[in-house]
Amino acid sequence: MVVKEEIEINAPAEVVYNVASQTEKFPEFIPDVKVIKILDKKDNQQQTYWEANIDGIMFKWEELEVFNPEDLSVEYKLIKGDVDKFEGYWKVNSLSNDKSKLSLYLDFDVNIPMLANLIMPTIRFKVKKNVQSMLKAIKERSEKLYNESR
Repeated sequence: MVVKEEIEINAPAEVVYNVASQTEKFPEFIPDVKVIKILDKKDNQQQTYWEANIDGIMFKWEELEVFNPEDLSVEYKLIKGDVDKFEGYWKVNSLSNDKSKLSLYLDFDVNIPMLANLIMPTIRFKVKKNVQSMLKAIKERSEKLYNESR
């Protein structure tokens, strides 16, 4: 199941990328993200452990994150966890000197074949709501950091 969301941010693309690529800081300003630990880091990749509350359900997983500063994106892919598939990317696009757009693409699957038709629409709704909350938190943090730096 795919979720794609985007948000405009009143801050330069580089500021937004710096906030979005420092995933270990997410628990400081994204309420639903409870824990992120860096398990391994080398070159432009890191392996992280996550705990996130998605509408009352705690999910735990490990993912590989690949940072692409040249095109202001971060790709991520599930290593192991409470879902069967969880992968996608963050991408920041500059709209002007002090305005950008952050897009998040997520492809996920919870493999419960017998209940898929019943619960997947609800899970998709909850994940979409969670993604929107994360984007809003990144927007607020990016704008705050940008305004403080001026």
